[in-house]
Amino acid sequence: MAGFAREHLRPLLGSAGLHLLVIALVGGAALRWAHPQPPVQLAIEGVVVDARDLPKSVRSGKTLKEPRPQPVKEAPPPPQVEDTKERERAAADAAAKEADARVRAEREQAEAQKLRKETATAERRKQEQREAQEKQQAAVEARRKAEAEAERRKAAEAQAKAAASAKEKAAREAELKRSLAAEEEEAAAMARAGVKDEYRALLVQAIERNWIRPPSARAGLACTLYVNQATGGTVIDVKLGPCNGDDAVRESIVNAVYRASPLPAPGDPRAFERRLEIVFRPTE
Repeated sequence: MAGFAREHLRPLLGSAGLHLLVIALVGGAALRWAHPQPPVQLAIEGVVVDARDLPKSVRSGKTLKEPRPQPVKEAPPPPQVEDTKERERAAADAAAKEADARVRAEREQAEAQKLRKETATAERRKQEQREAQEKQQAAVEARRKAEAEAERRKAAEAQAKAAASAKEKAAREAELKRSLAAEEEEAAAMARAGVKDEYRALLVQAIERNWIRPPSARAGLACTLYVNQATGGTVIDVKLGPCNGDDAVRESIVNAVYRASPLPAPGDPRAFERRLEIVFRPTE
């Protein structure tokens, strides 16, 4: 209510002033009609003239016709007090209606302006929401494309790595096959030359020197040994294959191999083997 009064203060003051002006004019008119002004006394002036200056009709003694008196207009009766009050009330009502109409028009104009502002604000908010949704959708689409591209690159890298690994594995296998083939060829060549036979004879002699013959050992003893050795002849592992001796004989032969470590080196380094298969036949 206080805000409405502040907003329409000037129209209300103007309307009040207009009402006061109309009341003052109507009151003044009523006072003039109720108290008329007294009549003003008229003075009669006379002038002495020379008879020679008079017209002939006057000089001849003829009587001039007197002018006919004009009817006196009666003053309108003063207005009645009731009529004055009615006119005042009518003027006040008209002014009040005019002020109310002006206030109502201003209020309607303010409401229409407020409605336009609210409509514009709502449209702006809707536009902002649409733009935000479009940006969010664009961001989601960009993220989806980036993830798909990352997955594609990852799959391509994995495929490339797999291909490189397969290629590297194939290369290693080929190199191993070539190496094995070369070793086999070299072993075959050395076997033909009797180098490996000499090497195995050295190993058997070293084992027999370190063998403590048990009482249960019989003549014609033959045991197959599978020996793993490191560079330099250090024995890593010994396994016993087919053997015609009892448990004591078997254990004594295995212990003999460990005691013979490091095993003697071959005369030709090419005859060295990490995995040895030795048939142990001790001399009688």
